[in-house]
Amino acid sequence: MESKGLKPFNWFALFNLFAQVICLKDLHVSVPEAVAVGDRVTLSCFYDLENAALYSVRWYFENEEFYRYVPKEQPPTRVFKVFDIPVDVQKSTEHRVVIRSVTRSHSGSYMCEVSADAPLFHTESSSGTMLVADLPKSEPIITIQGMTGMESKRFVNRHETFKAHCTSGPSHPAVNFTWFVNGIKLPPTHFGLRDTNDFLNAVSMTESWSELLVQVDNHILTPSNRKLIVRCETNIYSLYRGAAQVELFVLWDPREAFWHDGGKVSPTIDQRGNRGDPDNSPLTGGVANHHRESLIFKFKHNLIDTIQSLVATLFFSVLLVML
Repeated sequence: MESKGLKPFNWFALFNLFAQVICLKDLHVSVPEAVAVGDRVTLSCFYDLENAALYSVRWYFENEEFYRYVPKEQPPTRVFKVFDIPVDVQKSTEHRVVIRSVTRSHSGSYMCEVSADAPLFHTESSSGTMLVADLPKSEPIITIQGMTGMESKRFVNRHETFKAHCTSGPSHPAVNFTWFVNGIKLPPTHFGLRDTNDFLNAVSMTESWSELLVQVDNHILTPSNRKLIVRCETNIYSLYRGAAQVELFVLWDPREAFWHDGGKVSPTIDQRGNRGDPDNSPLTGGVANHHRESLIFKFKHNLIDTIQSLVATLFFSVLLVML
């Protein structure tokens, strides 16, 4: 009877089983997607050591080590001067790194590397990318072109096509634009960028603008509502939101425009946004009020002309008597 030989013991399988039981796992990082210049930022590194002891935690920016935590050393934290990253050592631990104030130069990739202690020294790493943004210093500005009316009013004709122009101040990156007319979201017609420089901080910035062509039709207008609210919204991620809007009155009969001092044209009107009070248009009253104002103005003008004529006649009469 033939006896079967014993299979050799699989030490490699046992080693792998042992490593899986006591080694670190589930490592991941939390790196903000976008922050503003000057923000205080926390980078977090999460991991499960199971039954293993921690040997070290290292943080890298663009593959350069700038922070190290080794629990067996005293002090356990160590900071390396890389890209002038201002680490707050008192607030930083084996699970997080706190940066006191970020600049544009701190945009990039951050990696956390964790190593378990002897005998395996198992090492894992995970990374994330952060953008440091320069936000606009002011709200966007809307300019409306192709309108008729007096300077203090805003009018467009029914079926007219006008252009709304929205400009945002310098920023990095450029803002995103979103247009609304009477609450209806519309895609922009044109979009442009212009590079500029912040000489004080020696960084490049971008001015951005967007245009929207609007046709006054039944799609955005109803007979019971003769107003158009044109709104431009800007944003950079969730860091910044700006808005500007202008309220227009629609003339259903083009002759209505000539009730206002002969139909003078105001080719451009600027409307600055107000985040706290977006409905800041000076448009008040209806067409009847506008007509009444125009009649009063003409009456005063004619009265002044009459008085001036009477004074001139009286003066010449007195002069003739004296001669």
